[in-house]
Amino acid sequence: MKKTYKISNGLAFFEQKDLQMLREKAAEGWMVESFKGGLYTFTKSGPEDVIFSIDYHELTPEDEEEYCDLFAAAGWTHVYSHTGIHLFKAVPGTPPIYSDAASKTVQVKRTAKPVYIVTIAALLFTIIALAFMKLAEGFLNQAGKIGFFISIVLFIPMLMTSMALFIQLLKVNKSSKN
Repeated sequence: MKKTYKISNGLAFFEQKDLQMLREKAAEGWMVESFKGGLYTFTKSGPEDVIFSIDYHELTPEDEEEYCDLFAAAGWTHVYSHTGIHLFKAVPGTPPIYSDAASKTVQVKRTAKPVYIVTIAALLFTIIALAFMKLAEGFLNQAGKIGFFISIVLFIPMLMTSMALFIQLLKVNKSSKN
């Protein structure tokens, strides 16, 4: 079976752009098969005119079937799930998964919470590593330098993702007030 791959634009930053890209690939006859580590895997299939939507929700294996059945009842077909990211497809004109600002707010908050936690943890690790780098001597100083470098590499992308999610939340809240 023929496959191709495409890197995500970053769901926290450009979710709609990714969903549009998935739609275009489906129209070309490439159906998304999986999404892991920011990489989409596509399998050659017949062209389809479909729209895509993503839901972020941690599920137990027992809850997954009921969860997918709920979306199926609304016209959405489950495509793929991995680490709390669930991809669905539907024919154009199907009502969106999140049709009002309140449900979109809940979705963004649910997505943002673990990202904020990891960002804070990365910040704390950065501060601790910086303290070792500045206050310690010898081995601990070197360990602090290495730890600081590693923590900065983790912290900066997490901070950017946190900021993107915060901006999404502001936009959703602003649109709900209009």
